[in-house]
Amino acid sequence: MKAVTLARGTIAAAVGALALATGMHAWPQARSCMDRAPSTSQGADFVTVAALQSLAVVSITVVGAGNERAFAGAMPPSARGGQGAGRGFASGFIFQRDGYILTSAHAVTGAQTISVATADQRRFDAELVGLDRRTDVALLRISASNLPVVTVVRRSELCPGERVAAIGAPFGFEHSLTAGVVSANPRYVAGGNAVPLIQMDVTLNPGSSGGPLFDEQGNVVGMNSMIYSATGGYSGLSFSLPIDIAMRVAQELRATGRVTRSHIGARTQPLTSELAPAFGLEAALGALVVRVDADSPAEMAGLRSGDVVLAVGDAAAMPYAEVQERVASASSGSRLNLRVWRHRAPLTVQVRVAPDAPDVAPKLVARAETGEVRFGLELAERKGVSGIGLLAPGLYVQAVSGSAQRAGLRDGDALLAVNDVQVAGLRDFDAAIRSVADSDTVALLIARGSTRSYVPILPRVFGRTTLTP
Repeated sequence: MKAVTLARGTIAAAVGALALATGMHAWPQARSCMDRAPSTSQGADFVTVAALQSLAVVSITVVGAGNERAFAGAMPPSARGGQGAGRGFASGFIFQRDGYILTSAHAVTGAQTISVATADQRRFDAELVGLDRRTDVALLRISASNLPVVTVVRRSELCPGERVAAIGAPFGFEHSLTAGVVSANPRYVAGGNAVPLIQMDVTLNPGSSGGPLFDEQGNVVGMNSMIYSATGGYSGLSFSLPIDIAMRVAQELRATGRVTRSHIGARTQPLTSELAPAFGLEAALGALVVRVDADSPAEMAGLRSGDVVLAVGDAAAMPYAEVQERVASASSGSRLNLRVWRHRAPLTVQVRVAPDAPDVAPKLVARAETGEVRFGLELAERKGVSGIGLLAPGLYVQAVSGSAQRAGLRDGDALLAVNDVQVAGLRDFDAAIRSVADSDTVALLIARGSTRSYVPILPRVFGRTTLTP
């Protein structure tokens, strides 16, 4: 789950066609919402939704290089000169029976390996088909068939007050459901690349990223993306990407592995009802230019800060989102006629459209199938008596990689047992794992501070079936 920090006012996301510079604006759909037939329910009962739709919700574990921990909830990288890597959690949902899964791009950025756990407790290594940082969408694929899928409704006209529910794995707690109401739709968040979002009061936490947002009928209407917070924790403001946008991006990622857009090099924000009078306009329509990139098509066309792009082509004044979409979807190399408002007078500016550089999904690191020594653990024995500020005698993790890293072990963990066999040193540990096969699951008893818990080391050969196009 990506957090927008109030103190810094930033979001880690890529710049789009006309990037939003400031403001957090909504365009209420008051008329269409008033015409909406009232719900017959007195409050949504999401029990059936959870029982049916959660079968298609997956939990995602990501091991990354440690240099792009954009998602919250990740363990810190190893302190040994970057030898270790962070481990984090996210959510996702299956939307096609042949193994295609949607999740958040920020949750898998920088990943070395991605594993997916389905509702029936099967685990798979996932292929990263493609990602798009602008909309924060990533497409994964696992080698499976006849999977349960969510029901998707391609609608973005959710009204404030409608009840919605999210299912995901906050802090790794799988298939957790939280519910609330839509607060505003669409909402444009500062630094959010002019992407319309569904604002709600549904509780999201680290690990919720990429999970589905359901309406009262159990249809997926959004993909949970981020919160807005002064502390990094949930404070009542959460955001979901409308599902029609997510599905459109997913289709392009599946077809080509990347999303192709255009830009003109102008950074804009919505022209609000508060700002419109300052520019001599009555209607809060159009895109207000706040910056023009050097050597960009916008600069060459003469656009400048303070211009209001009212419309693209001969159309009437457009809402901000429509101006954005017209530019982003224009063919690279084509020319657009922009209706511009400057110094309280209209003019037309012709601008050439340039291609955006698409996000390219990195190749994931293939996990070792055989020959892994001690599950990827580098261990050291500590002998002698314990004392104040000293570690107790025993077997400790010095560095971690491979299967142990994916399981969440980290430097400084004390290793106490293998399955039900106590271990006090390397000789005990090696004797305990001597008969372990790559197809076996092994439980390691770990002490981390004052906490003890068994951690499963999963079979080193699961999910390795080769994916075919």
